[in-house]
Amino acid sequence: MKKFIYLNVILLIFIFSPNTISAKKIPNLVGKWEGENIKSTLKKGFVRSKNIVEITEQANRLFKGFVIHKNGKEAFVGVIKSDYKTFYWADSSNDDGKVIGTILKKNKKIETCYLDSGRDAIAGCSILIKQD
Repeated sequence: MKKFIYLNVILLIFIFSPNTISAKKIPNLVGKWEGENIKSTLKKGFVRSKNIVEITEQANRLFKGFVIHKNGKEAFVGVIKSDYKTFYWADSSNDDGKVIGTILKKNKKIETCYLDSGRDAIAGCSILIKQD
């Protein structure tokens, strides 16, 4: 009887151990995301605009896609951090800007913030909702 109790206790410890609990599913970012972008720029001051992002491929924590601008599409590549909430992407343009993102609601809502330093400095963020 004691062996049975010990076995059950060990089994329960294994089932509820932090390693088992922390086994999170990687968020699916593939799809079209839309929202409003607010930014502060040295050239244009304070600006509001529509932001459209399409993530076309994802392999585990790695992804790629494009941002749709009034001048066309700009490709990017990205990665989701091991916390499964923070992500980064770098675009294909010649500027030094980078995007830092946060998953606010898994598979439904993200926030992306863009920072670019220099003479044409820009700082802006968007709350994006996944479109069905």
